[in-house]
Amino acid sequence: MNDGVRLDASVCTPDGKQPDGGWPAVIICHGHGDAGSKVSSLPRGRRLAGRGYVTVSYSVRGQGASEGLVFHMGARELFDLQDVVAWTLNEHPVHPDKLGVVGSSQGGWHSYMAAAHCPQVATVVPENVFTHFDEFAVHNGCLTKWFLTRTMRRRILTAGLQEMARQWALSGDWHRIREAVNATSPIHFVGRITCPVFILHGWHDVGMPPNEALEMFSRLNVPKKLYLGGGGHDGQDDPDAQKLREGLVDRWLDYWLKGEDNGIMDGPAITYTQRPGWEHAQTDSIPASESEMKTFYLRADGTLGETASDGPDTHTNINNVPIDPQYGLAGAIADDLEGVPAALRREVVRFTTEPLSEETEILGTCRFVFHTMPNRPILQVNAALFDVSPDGAEILITRSQWGTRSAKPGRHLTVAFDARAIGYKVAAGHRLRLEVSNYDTEYAYPYFEPFCARLYHDNAHPSSIDIPVRPITV
Repeated sequence: MNDGVRLDASVCTPDGKQPDGGWPAVIICHGHGDAGSKVSSLPRGRRLAGRGYVTVSYSVRGQGASEGLVFHMGARELFDLQDVVAWTLNEHPVHPDKLGVVGSSQGGWHSYMAAAHCPQVATVVPENVFTHFDEFAVHNGCLTKWFLTRTMRRRILTAGLQEMARQWALSGDWHRIREAVNATSPIHFVGRITCPVFILHGWHDVGMPPNEALEMFSRLNVPKKLYLGGGGHDGQDDPDAQKLREGLVDRWLDYWLKGEDNGIMDGPAITYTQRPGWEHAQTDSIPASESEMKTFYLRADGTLGETASDGPDTHTNINNVPIDPQYGLAGAIADDLEGVPAALRREVVRFTTEPLSEETEILGTCRFVFHTMPNRPILQVNAALFDVSPDGAEILITRSQWGTRSAKPGRHLTVAFDARAIGYKVAAGHRLRLEVSNYDTEYAYPYFEPFCARLYHDNAHPSSIDIPVRPITV
């Protein structure tokens, strides 16, 4: 690299006669993890080489066998990427106008950076990656589990910044964490992207909500496609869905790098799985143009209805009660939140609809609107929406959380926040259930101080959930 650091790279070359002007090529950027290196990219590289591409798989500096220190999605890694692009084009039999960059997670960030800062790149395929680095760290006023877990356990940041992030977390200076990582958020560079982009993401990516993929997709002003699968951050379990996803990427690369007229740009722009199964559907936008927002109100009797309660000032309490006062954020960081259930009582209130009269598709972003009155400046609200079958079994549809440390005690506070976007079909006869709790360790660190907040559900303060509903046509 231009600072003398050497990166470990592998090049796979196709068999057969070289096309005029050189081979199409793909640079494959790996994700971060305990074994993050080019090794995870090589199977894909070999497969694409078998399909007529020169492929370059390299280990990011400080990872695998590459020299240097980890900067994790910083300027130094961008400079390395630019050097790898130039090296690929200058030192290998590659067509100068037929270079793509693909990658997942950390590699997805590299894909976005290639689109924004490497004009030689003809197309990119970012997969399973955030677009707001600051929101990955602190979301809706809550420290996210993934950021701190990976920061503390896997050293994904430079050593100095890693320790500073820990200190800022413990001292409550969470805005400093956001400021430190915000500058390299891909969303800031969307206006620089001029090449075609194919975004792939999972509905249930724990660390990186699909909302960000939808926002990036909507803001791109280039030829684009979006795939939202039923899996999480590391892909999906269904082999047919995985085969479809892989096939879409192959067709995208063949179209933009080989010039094959394979129909990938025909039809709707978005392909997605309809959870809880693996059935695929298509649409041009999420929410779809024919969708409508349907409001369900929290009612005093524990139901979730289409009209608000008509009683005066009815409410339910949301309590946060520490059991072990010695266990706090420091302990949660140290043990990856394993000790939280024994140290902090979790309380849940539930609101359930009547059985749905017909099959219903939820497509887009649900929004929670809660009218509260906290007794202290501290408040965290966690909300989750479930599909409840006639036999009582629950399947999670979506969830999110919101928190503040500056509420005015004894004053009404309206809390409004978005859930994670989802495409989900609810069968006729099933119910929807909203659960509101003081914490949910799946996504975020709890607040460890005691608080009690009223959650209102009356005519004057109609707490609710707005659900984007799409008609199902047979």
